[in-house]
Amino acid sequence: MHSTYYSLLVVTLAAVVSPFISVKLTKSLIPAIVIEILLGILVGPSVLHLASTTPYVGFLSNLGFSYLMFLSGLEIDFDLILQRVDDHSHAPWLRGVLFFGTALLLSLLIAYIMYRLGLIAHPIFVALVLSTTSLGIVTPALKEKGWLLVPFGQEILLYALLADIVTLLLVAAYTSLHTSGNASGILLIMVLLLVFVFVYRFLKAVRKLPAFSFVENATSEMGLRGAFALILVFLAMAQALGTEVVVGAFLAGAIVSLLSKKHSELMQKLNSIGYGFFLPIFFVNVGLTFTMPSLQGNAITWITLVVLFLGMYLNKIFSTMAWMRDTSMKNRLSAGILLGSQLSLTIVASKIGQQIGVLTPSFASELIILAILTCLISPLFFTKLSGTQTEIQSPLFTNELPKNLLPTGWKIAQVEVLSHHFSSIPMRRLLLPQDILFISIERGHETLIPRGHTVLEQFDIIHLMGTPKAIERLKHRLSDAPKP
Repeated sequence: MHSTYYSLLVVTLAAVVSPFISVKLTKSLIPAIVIEILLGILVGPSVLHLASTTPYVGFLSNLGFSYLMFLSGLEIDFDLILQRVDDHSHAPWLRGVLFFGTALLLSLLIAYIMYRLGLIAHPIFVALVLSTTSLGIVTPALKEKGWLLVPFGQEILLYALLADIVTLLLVAAYTSLHTSGNASGILLIMVLLLVFVFVYRFLKAVRKLPAFSFVENATSEMGLRGAFALILVFLAMAQALGTEVVVGAFLAGAIVSLLSKKHSELMQKLNSIGYGFFLPIFFVNVGLTFTMPSLQGNAITWITLVVLFLGMYLNKIFSTMAWMRDTSMKNRLSAGILLGSQLSLTIVASKIGQQIGVLTPSFASELIILAILTCLISPLFFTKLSGTQTEIQSPLFTNELPKNLLPTGWKIAQVEVLSHHFSSIPMRRLLLPQDILFISIERGHETLIPRGHTVLEQFDIIHLMGTPKAIERLKHRLSDAPKP
């Protein structure tokens, strides 16, 4: 048995080197999350025996598990879900619901066939796992290839978002029903949703009071303290009601998302705490507790893995073919493959499944193996099939400016910030080319006017004018450059 601080040190070191391995050695083809799990397996009892899960590491991992669900709620874009359309086509949220409904029905069909063949014991729970996707893989893949700001990418993002939200709620409902044996657990989730509405309306009213604004602007980090208090309120309430605490954490994140501005300082701090501390510990600990299933010579296990793996993709591909009709067949196929990626919620469901006794540790490990494989395969195939959207044209920008208003030899262009090395550096310290003039910065659904103190963020879209040579130099620098 390793000491607590020694194991925590090994876990922290694995978390530190994971982004370096992901970016430098694999050119971001393998997400850092996958590297963290693999390093956890490497240093854990399964391979090198350098570290093991201690009570304190386990506590931090469980807290990271809840914080992961909090960040899932925090990343919800309610404007994207509820936006209206002017034409006679289905609203985006309705297409997302139809996509998920189709994927869930196909997952139930696959799981029921596996159940009849004796491959699995709990078909409904397995169907829920098959129907989920991974926002943590979908979003970076869309951003990297320039699809995130066009309708095709927005629709994929919406499908992934709804699949994550609805699957999480259904897993929580199934867990309550399975553990209590009646529908009271589902009703308790409804009580938690009512509390969510009450707390949201209360905080929305309170934040307008002058006293609240004064405290919020003080140096006490009131917003950060309030967010953590909100997490613990919902965690404690979910535990008291006997429902899954991850639902409480998710609802707390949704409240913060509704009350805070996108890309606000509070959102950045909450993401930094999660991705910089809690989440790496959770994912490395997943590797530490991973037990390699016995696959050699077990034909039933291999058949089960193959069917599950195919099911993760076939349900999404068929659903995108059915409902994503405003794009080419090739794009629909690539979208289905990307949406077949699984990671965070699959790990969450595996953990919950073991806790309530519907999954054996061996079967849960097999699901994690499949999730890791999808994270390696989906972005690669999506890139090959969909290509790169080089001409990103947002409704907020046009290059139709009279040429006589531009200096001789200048042109208007858009450049995406692909490198993460510019965070925390004001623009006045970036030593930009002289033949460049920034017009605006598009960050999500916001348009910013660049100032000397403005800090660029990864995946910002910069609208600028300049000479072609200077623009090319800037593109190269923003793609993957060291910090100045």
